[in-house]
Amino acid sequence: YDPALQENVEHLDELKALAKAAGVAHAVTFVPNFSAMQRRALLSRCVAVVYTPQDEHFGIVPLEAMAAARPVVACASGGPRETVVDSRTGYLCEPTAAAFADALERLLDEPAAARAMGAAARAHVAAKFSKHEFGR
Repeated sequence: YDPALQENVEHLDELKALAKAAGVAHAVTFVPNFSAMQRRALLSRCVAVVYTPQDEHFGIVPLEAMAAARPVVACASGGPRETVVDSRTGYLCEPTAAAFADALERLLDEPAAARAMGAAARAHVAAKFSKHEFGR
């Protein structure tokens, strides 16, 4: 998040307004910038990471999430198609609220399966995206 970019500021304002309109603003915290320590703390407390960009480049966020043993719910386009293994390390979804909600509901309804998916995600990142693998 770069507050110098008007698009970022407008998008964050839009998300805050949507949360308020949906009546969930009291339960949503927006953290546009955070330290490495805060990132570790957030990842340690979440069930999964939701990554919504469509046709995004490679993207480091899904890898960071999987390295922290968290499944990723992402659009079935762009970089996540190269990093997330659908139904094994997370879910690749159509870019609709319903598809993301369905994937998140599966993870929340089956905590043991979500933990197993997170463990598979960590193993996948270690096997395919480690410093050793990138150095080949």
